[in-house]
Amino acid sequence: MSLFFAYAQIAQNRYREVFGLDFEDFQAGQIFHHRPGITLSQQDNKDEATETLNNAMLHFDAHYASQTEWKNCLGVSTLTLQRVLGSTWKTFYKKDRIIKLIDIAMTHPVFGDDTVYAKTTIQTILPAQDNLPTGDIEVLTEAINQNNEVVSKIHYIIRIYKRG
Repeated sequence: MSLFFAYAQIAQNRYREVFGLDFEDFQAGQIFHHRPGITLSQQDNKDEATETLNNAMLHFDAHYASQTEWKNCLGVSTLTLQRVLGSTWKTFYKKDRIIKLIDIAMTHPVFGDDTVYAKTTIQTILPAQDNLPTGDIEVLTEAINQNNEVVSKIHYIIRIYKRG
């Protein structure tokens, strides 16, 4: 047992950070606020559009975007999803993988210089099999911007390693 909650002692006066919860630590109804937030730049947005071959001018042509209902370049949804799911890593550090995407909803536009934060609600703990080292958890992760607006909802099942 370590003297420090978030650290495991590996030798005398040496500690390693411990991240993530075991499958057994999760319960339906728990809500996790993942920090820090991530500020998305317009350059991030242009890079994502280019790398994913997304040629919708609304993502990278400011003159074109200024003539749309949004008046600004709209964030590429895959960039938002990547950053939000990535920001859950400390809580879900012991994940094996995401095994099923149930639903993805982009509920509000994201623009360059927006900061997104992730909030995850544990929906259901699925019955675990004793002979497997993992168990499955159904979760809903919301991306929330700096104005407290939900910009995305990602409903999925994640496989987490059991204790030990």
